[in-house]
Amino acid sequence: MTAFLVEHGYLVLFIATLVAQLGVPVPGIPLLLAAGVLAREGTLSVPGALVVTVIASGLGHLVWYEAGRRRGTAVLRLLCKISIEPDSCVRKTEDMFVRYGPGALIAAPFVPGLAAVAPPLAGMSSMSIGRFLLLDAAGAALFAAIFLAAGYAAGLQLVSALQVAMRFGGFLALGIGIALGVWLSWKVAQRTRVLRALRVTRIEPTDLLARLGSANPPLVVDLRSELTAGGETIRGAHRVLREDLPRWAEGVPREREIILACD
Repeated sequence: MTAFLVEHGYLVLFIATLVAQLGVPVPGIPLLLAAGVLAREGTLSVPGALVVTVIASGLGHLVWYEAGRRRGTAVLRLLCKISIEPDSCVRKTEDMFVRYGPGALIAAPFVPGLAAVAPPLAGMSSMSIGRFLLLDAAGAALFAAIFLAAGYAAGLQLVSALQVAMRFGGFLALGIGIALGVWLSWKVAQRTRVLRALRVTRIEPTDLLARLGSANPPLVVDLRSELTAGGETIRGAHRVLREDLPRWAEGVPREREIILACD
């Protein structure tokens, strides 16, 4: 990888960072470490590598920002389909973004799962494009600077360590593969048990409209977050925060039919 960077320099760093932010699984951290090593050797410069990384990252994230602004939760659900917990992925990421606000964009590169969904969430939240690019650049710059500095500080010692790791790479890959397989099997089994325990009867929108117009309409509770709802409301629905639901439900007659609208 280092030899490849020596020959192609900033172009490789730009393209690799761009496609990584668009969703292609490219190992960005080793690339930044290698760029730091080359900066110490004088082949690249740390400021140049940092600028290239931030620009490429911003362009990739801008695509997801626009997708979130135009397509809303459909984009989140697309991203969450690759999650081992797709049923809770949308809610978890929305909660995290709402909890930390715009600062989530700065922390996103360091938080597994949040990096992919933070740009579309920013678009869904109606954040201005200028503010988004500023915060996104700050997060990308901080992330890149840490690993560029690590590569610069380690220098050729890092290259030697990587060579040793590659020598025993087969055993390391086997160990990682076994551990990952065990973890995935456990998560799939766990999710299967949860889905079996939480089987819920679903209702189609047309059926709901018909029921709402009946003599004894059901009680509709809208548990969607502000980001997911996007300002849309369900006729006659009660907007309740998820954490307030147990207290709110105390005043609901037990014989009343209840329909929940969730993320």
